Amino acid sequence: MIEFIKKLYQTRAFRYIFFGGCTTLVNLGAYAGLRYVAGIDITIANFMAIGLSIIFAYVVNKLFVFESRTHGFKELAKECAQFIGMRLSTMFIEVFGVILLSCVWGIHDMVAKLVIQVVVLVLNYIFSKMYIFKEKDLVTEISAQESRRRRVTKRCCIWGFSIPAVVMVIAFMVNRVFPLGDHGVLIIDSLHQYLPFFTDFHDKLANSESLLYSFGGGLGYNFWATYAYYLASPFNFLITLFPKENMMDVMALFIVLKIGACGGIFSWYLSVRNRGKNYLPVMFGTMFALSSFMIGYYFNLMWLDSIAMVPLIMMGIERIVKGKSGRLFCLALFYGLFCNYYIGFMLCLFSCLYFLVQWVSAKEAGVKRIFRSCLTFGWYALLAGGMAAIVLLPAYLGLGTTESVVGNNFPSTIKFYAGGLSQMTGQFAFVEPINIADTQEGLNAFCGTLTLIFMVLYLLDNKRTKRERIAKGLLCAFLYLSFDLNVLNFIWHGFHTQNGLPNRFAFLYIIMLLSIGFDTLSDVRELHPVKIVFSCLVPLGFTAFCGLTGYGEQKAYAYIITGILIVVYMVLLLVYRLVRNKKKLFRNVILGVTVAEMAAYGIYGVCCNGTVGRSTYLNEQKAYEKLMARKGDDTFFRSEIDSTRMRNENMFLGANGVVLFSSTMPEATTNFCDALGIEARTNKNGYNGFTKLMNDVFGVKYVVSKTNGQTLYQMPQIDFEDPLALYENTNALSIGFMVNSNIRNWDIDQEEPLNVQNQFVFLATGNGPIYTEISTIKMEDGKSYNVTLPAGKQVYIDLGTKIEKLQVVTPEYDKKYETYNDHLYDLGCYDTEEMATITCTLKESQKGPVEARLYYCDNDAYENVRSALAESQLEDTQISDGSVKGTVDVKKAGTLMLTIPYDTGWKILVDGHRTEAYRVGEALMGVDLDAGVHTISMEYTAPGLWEGSILTFLCVALYMASGILERKLARRNSLHAETAD
Repeated sequence: MIEFIKKLYQTRAFRYIFFGGCTTLVNLGAYAGLRYVAGIDITIANFMAIGLSIIFAYVVNKLFVFESRTHGFKELAKECAQFIGMRLSTMFIEVFGVILLSCVWGIHDMVAKLVIQVVVLVLNYIFSKMYIFKEKDLVTEISAQESRRRRVTKRCCIWGFSIPAVVMVIAFMVNRVFPLGDHGVLIIDSLHQYLPFFTDFHDKLANSESLLYSFGGGLGYNFWATYAYYLASPFNFLITLFPKENMMDVMALFIVLKIGACGGIFSWYLSVRNRGKNYLPVMFGTMFALSSFMIGYYFNLMWLDSIAMVPLIMMGIERIVKGKSGRLFCLALFYGLFCNYYIGFMLCLFSCLYFLVQWVSAKEAGVKRIFRSCLTFGWYALLAGGMAAIVLLPAYLGLGTTESVVGNNFPSTIKFYAGGLSQMTGQFAFVEPINIADTQEGLNAFCGTLTLIFMVLYLLDNKRTKRERIAKGLLCAFLYLSFDLNVLNFIWHGFHTQNGLPNRFAFLYIIMLLSIGFDTLSDVRELHPVKIVFSCLVPLGFTAFCGLTGYGEQKAYAYIITGILIVVYMVLLLVYRLVRNKKKLFRNVILGVTVAEMAAYGIYGVCCNGTVGRSTYLNEQKAYEKLMARKGDDTFFRSEIDSTRMRNENMFLGANGVVLFSSTMPEATTNFCDALGIEARTNKNGYNGFTKLMNDVFGVKYVVSKTNGQTLYQMPQIDFEDPLALYENTNALSIGFMVNSNIRNWDIDQEEPLNVQNQFVFLATGNGPIYTEISTIKMEDGKSYNVTLPAGKQVYIDLGTKIEKLQVVTPEYDKKYETYNDHLYDLGCYDTEEMATITCTLKESQKGPVEARLYYCDNDAYENVRSALAESQLEDTQISDGSVKGTVDVKKAGTLMLTIPYDTGWKILVDGHRTEAYRVGEALMGVDLDAGVHTISMEYTAPGLWEGSILTFLCVALYMASGILERKLARRNSLHAETAD
């Protein structure tokens, strides 16, 4: 037996399995201790356990499994770094896999950990065998030239990453971004949407909550669809390693790293294409990473992962056209689709166009080769989409309910947004980057002044075939035309009209300009000097024309700087072309000047974007946490903040709420809020416009505000933590309550919001109207109007038209409402008669008068309605994201009205039996119940999740099978070739 064991031990596979088992035990043991003894959350426990197991695995694999021998510290460090690098890749698979199984599919995290171990064990063996502990005598010696080529390519990648990243760090330092100051770089949507989503995601990871649903906003929303758009980058799991209050800082760090990655990957791609001849790829990588598109839109950090994949997609397509494998193309496109389906859609369109361009440019194009490459391209493109189906399919179904899809129609007429070449001025030097726009015009396309020259010079480059120049030139022209032509623009933006961020696909135009620019600069020493001069004079003349006529409407300094730089580059290019002995010197001068230009622009652009006060938001987050901790309310409730400085601030604070701003917000929810007189528009709603009854109905139990008074919105103040006061609504209803079955007939498509609420009162309780219109105030520009507030009456103003500004002064508050102010206003309810004042400011183009309707609501009538609604509520509730359980004592058969948006993903059990819900008010859910005590159980699964998961696993298996088949075919062809020799 001992001899048998010794013999078995001599087998490498046995040793790997044995020590792999030991590594697994270390991993599992550490995880169990950290998770269940120390109480650490799933993600952090996973990271720490995997880290310990990696160290253990390296030692035993080196000494006992592969018996690797290294000579010197340098070789040991290299081997160790390779091992850890490979294991880090499988670490992400393990971390994501455990989260996926436990927080998405509801499997116990320890069971999920065991299942994922099998996958990781197989992958680790493959990586170790093929890449790390290779037999030293099997390693093919490479030539000195090849060694230098690899070294240059590696350095290009490192410098291509480092320079843009360092420039961004310097730009943030100049703007006193934390930790050097109290500023944050998150602006516009990254502040209003992404930061709260990251905060919600952090809470879910830290508390091991479901990733399928969240009550953090919009009365509840499909979190998995939101994850697919905003949060799908695997690197986002790292946020759990940081405190919640540092989410703004972590996102700034991610921006730096991802912009660096865009530069590094593009530099690597160009260096591989150039066979490591020089360091020019670093220049073009920097031009891409610090382009005006990246600087202007860096706050959309969820795009950056997918954008970084463009060079890899291009390389993958080039390989396919050459008859090689499509695996790189598939992986890059899969990652781009997975991280952000919106940018992923653009990548799919671009891939088809670039594949066509490559074949048009090819020197040899036989029918058989084209057909075979088309099959390879199509097969791996389908696999890429299928592998990402776990997020794509739920996201697609989720988007189908939004206004972006429901309310978007293909353009009925063809038109140009700007016309001519005016948007070409977006490529001029030091043009201020666009980060928000009210129109479809505006182009972030600056990527170095040199590109203006190369656009012309490339067409004159006879070192490139005419077909190649025409094909790539036409692709650039087509992309530019897409900026201006509404139909093409509509298609590129995912078949919808973009809102606020014009030409989001401009990164594709930039990368094509830089790609042909790189080819041109590589050939420039073999081009006639006249061509260089001509190629400089054309953009110089265009710049002069624009500067003299104001064409393009850029600032004067942009025309001047562009003209100066064109002259400088013309001189440098001519010198580089004409000198014989110092070619490398002048090439490096061009590189240095261009990198300096882009670095200066990067810092300038960040300064143009501006920053926000970091502590302003963090102080409110900390204040809310302290208020809730002192309150000690462990029941499910919703709360809101009466502020629009951050749209999803309630979510950022850590609360469940009604307000949501998201591209995945259902159209029915926004329409419902708008019909009730609550502030709402495309993809968003707000807290402004709530009546006291709607606060009760939606279960808004607490409101926090910077307004520090005894009462606010008819709620008493119960606590204060600088800078927030806490107000409590003791009449807030449960998440579900019984109403009459007539609620099925609730028609929210009425003109007046309070008539909609009156109808709700009648259908739900049988009571008569509680809101009565008293008068109409005809408001003129700049005038103030006094409103009497009778004792015992709730008073509301309904402003049905947007105006420039409405100032409302009541005994409770003094507020100004700007821009989106066509909603209800709660003027309060008092024990004695009081007065309020409203002041109207109209827009410049607006003509008065503007009507505002005045309504009274008798407080006793309101109390009767509230009592009727509170008679039978969902009690003993156990509510978490994606799960609702409770009991309801039904006095009379009717409808259990659930203040949760209607979603087919909910599975509802009444007394253990499946029950179908129906729409109430077109947006909420209702379930019919008979008299008696009933147990309600609700569980949420994102529509399309299971189908998408099955498709993902199937396509992953097909991808692996395709790879194995390709290797076998390559090996067989190699053997045939050797036999023939």
